[in-house]
Amino acid sequence: METTPADASPTANHRGLSRFVRPLLILGIVLAAVSAVLLFIVLGLDAFTATVYSVGGKSINDPTPEAEALRDQYLGAKIAAIVGLVIGGVLLVGSLVVMYLNRSRNGDDGDDLSFEELAGE
Repeated sequence: METTPADASPTANHRGLSRFVRPLLILGIVLAAVSAVLLFIVLGLDAFTATVYSVGGKSINDPTPEAEALRDQYLGAKIAAIVGLVIGGVLLVGSLVVMYLNRSRNGDDGDDLSFEELAGE
């Protein structure tokens, strides 16, 4: 099978790369947003639980097993939200860097339509 010069060009490699960069950018944005909302909700629930527990004159910082159980109640959700934020941020920043570095390689692929073609004239 013969390779044509168009197949060996750097823009052909860029087109294959851009196919993955945009979905990773979207995935990074969604993952970071969902993780941020989850972290916000979990921290609010944790603060609410500590407030309700302290109404009876107890402190959430006491060394009792009950206070320790309340402190650790949302630990798994907090860790998952922070890990999601980090992974989403890495995907977001990484795909933005790749898009920025490849911005000048966007050649004209011939898919642009003029106003007359869009208007049907």
